[in-house]
Amino acid sequence: MSYQRYSPEFKKSAVEKLLSRGTRPVSAILEELGVPSPTLYQWKLDFAKDDGLKKSSRPQDRSAEEKLKSLHEYMSAPVEQRGEILRRLGVHKEHVDAWQAQVLAALKHGALGKHVERSERAEDRRTIKELKKDLHRKDRALAETTALLVLKKKADLIWGIEETE
Repeated sequence: MSYQRYSPEFKKSAVEKLLSRGTRPVSAILEELGVPSPTLYQWKLDFAKDDGLKKSSRPQDRSAEEKLKSLHEYMSAPVEQRGEILRRLGVHKEHVDAWQAQVLAALKHGALGKHVERSERAEDRRTIKELKKDLHRKDRALAETTALLVLKKKADLIWGIEETE
C-alpha cells in the first residue's frame, strides 16, 4: 500500500474548503478532493496548531477579542442583516446575548474596581503602617531583653553564681 504525499498548499486549501463549505456535506468535499475523512480532519488539527486557520468554530471556544469583534459587528448592523451575520459567524443569538452580558459585567466591574482598588490600597497602607509599628516595638523589646541577659552574664562572672538553698 503506497501513501500519497500532498503539498502544504493542497492541504491548506482542502481545510479551507472544509471550513467554508456552507451547507455542503463533508462527504461531497471528501469525494471532490479524493482524501479520506480522517486525513482531512487531521490536517484541520495540524493547521489549527500552527495558527494557520481559526482554531475552533465553537462559539464558547473563541477568544475574548473574537467575541468582542463579533459582538460589535452584530450590534452595529441593521436589524434586517443581523440574521445573516449570525449565520456567517456561526453563532446563535443566545451567544451574542451572553457575550454582551459578559462585556457589560466587565465594564461594571472595571468601574467599581477602581473604587475598590483605591480603598484596598488605603487599607493596605494602614495595615503596613501598623505592622511596621508593631515590628519596631518588638525590636526594641528584643534589644532590651538581650541587654539584660548580657548584664546578667557579666554580673554572674563578676560575683559568681549563687547557689540557691
